[in-house]
Amino acid sequence: MKPDVLERLLMDSALRRLEPDVEALLADHLADDPAAATQAKELQSVVGLATEVIRTPSPAVELPRQIHPLIWRHRAEQLMALAASFVVGMGATALVLHATFRRENVSASAALATSRMPAVAETRTALVTSKIESLPFWSNQRVYLLAAATSKTGVGSKEIIK
Repeated sequence: MKPDVLERLLMDSALRRLEPDVEALLADHLADDPAAATQAKELQSVVGLATEVIRTPSPAVELPRQIHPLIWRHRAEQLMALAASFVVGMGATALVLHATFRRENVSASAALATSRMPAVAETRTALVTSKIESLPFWSNQRVYLLAAATSKTGVGSKEIIK
């Protein structure tokens, strides 16, 4: 008998899956071949141990507790973002106010010097003022015109618009 066929028959015999007539033929062959009989006993003991291990109940495994999700984490992130934007806004406002106070001090002294401006400058200021007032409040063009008018005339932007 071929060794691979013998091995499959021995495995089926150890698992008790052989038909009775094939079992009888295998028993006759094992009686004539002592090496195959030894292999059959070893295979029978391995299969017996494996089935014993499989049938023993495994201890109940206790799952670890779920980590409680931070319910307020998302809300805290939103509040931190709001606080950060508030701080940035306050900083920008402080910078603008600081720059405005300086300009008003400078423009007050410059207003005395420019009080004797010719009529052409006043006409130009009126044209610039009408152009500035026609632009949307938050437009870049308005900012540029205000800056240009302030630097040319030496008068603050508030005085130009008045």
